[in-house]
Amino acid sequence: MRKLWRAAIDKVVPYQAGKPLEVLAAEAGLPGLVRLSANEHPLGPSPRVIRAIAEEARRVHLYPDGAASHLRAALGRHLAVAPEQIILGNGADELLALLAWSAFEPGDEVVVPHPSFEPYTTVVVIAGADLSLSPLAGYETDLDDMRRRVSDRTKAVILCSPHNPAGTIVRRQPLDAFLQALGPEPPLIVLDEAYRDFCDDPHFPDGVALLPSHPTLIVMRTFSKIAGLAGARVGYAVAGAEVIDRLNRVRAPFNVNRLGQAAALAALEDTDYWEATRRLVIEERAFLGRALARRGYTFPPSHANFLLVKVGAAADSIRERLFRAGILVRDGQALGFPGHLRISVGAHDANERLIAALDVR
Repeated sequence: MRKLWRAAIDKVVPYQAGKPLEVLAAEAGLPGLVRLSANEHPLGPSPRVIRAIAEEARRVHLYPDGAASHLRAALGRHLAVAPEQIILGNGADELLALLAWSAFEPGDEVVVPHPSFEPYTTVVVIAGADLSLSPLAGYETDLDDMRRRVSDRTKAVILCSPHNPAGTIVRRQPLDAFLQALGPEPPLIVLDEAYRDFCDDPHFPDGVALLPSHPTLIVMRTFSKIAGLAGARVGYAVAGAEVIDRLNRVRAPFNVNRLGQAAALAALEDTDYWEATRRLVIEERAFLGRALARRGYTFPPSHANFLLVKVGAAADSIRERLFRAGILVRDGQALGFPGHLRISVGAHDANERLIAALDVR
């Protein structure tokens, strides 16, 4: 029989994004739902972003700037790096795929913390490389275990800080020691900082500042969280120019659309909204944490815009109760944490509504 499909595809479990909010609300017979399951912006994009999208909509019949020149230049000024050190992607998912296409081969190993963001493992499996899963130490990334797993076959090491779904971070001193321990010929090191804007720990490192001394480091960030552009799909990676050149060789010519580029540029320029979002999430995260702790729930200290809450054997019934109250939260079982719920930090009224629903028995 003719073989049509790659064997690696049999190992891939399709990502389940879930039904649209309006469909779920209609099926549940509810007037609307509050989604605290996807780590989305609690208020949405800034008015400046909305105006930029509306203005750019008149030009959607034209192909976008394939090099995202204006956005890369603005990011370069913002980060104090050359535009040649930046690549834009259709979300962080595409950036991970670009890395896999350009670097991973059968026989390679990639060290990944486990559990963590699902696409890390998906791109490795599709590329035909081997996974080396490093179990978390409780809720923390175990850098010692990850270092022990690095061998001559290791093509890349992936770090996630703040970690999704635990919300924990890798602090500056341990990260410096880890990078130094990889020696003079390290593998590629991916540092995913998608949630960095919500971290207020003074010992949280700036990945971009580490680039000059670590030429194989690739720092990933996104406009989905802090800027509220999850629907626009704009992520970016910062690395040495040689690394970016390799990633660009497998990038589709027009991978970030006109509306996404215009939205990201406007979001980057709207620093007041950026900072207001950061303050809101940090304040509401503290409010939500205090309210949950008073009710006996436990969770690791979060440096992201969500909490991974341990609720025990009642996780399914609590999630169902919240759904009946019009609130969606993420099942921790699907994220590798049975007995947990991942709860996004919402606006104050949404957080109060969540707490009130938890109190109903």
